[in-house]
Amino acid sequence: MADRDYSCKLLLVEDNQNDLESTLAVLSEGRTIEGGFIARDGEEPLDYLHRRAVYRSQAADDPKAGLLGLNDKPSSAAEREL
Repeated sequence: MADRDYSCKLLLVEDNQNDLESTLAVLSEGRTIEGGFIARDGEEPLDYLHRRAVYRSQAADDPKAGLLGLNDKPSSAAEREL
């Protein structure tokens, strides 16, 4: 039986450097990521996916999966009220 290829291109959105390094370490153990794009805020991945701003000339090679890092603490007074 032939080995299946479960690799994919990933879009990773993470603004915390420690979390980013941990995530990349875990992903590298699984050897399922063939490449991808790392964004540091919410606007950057949208620009990348829609080929806006600095990504205007980016080749059409969309990621097959995405991971979004979420903050565990509210970052503003408005979020703390929710």
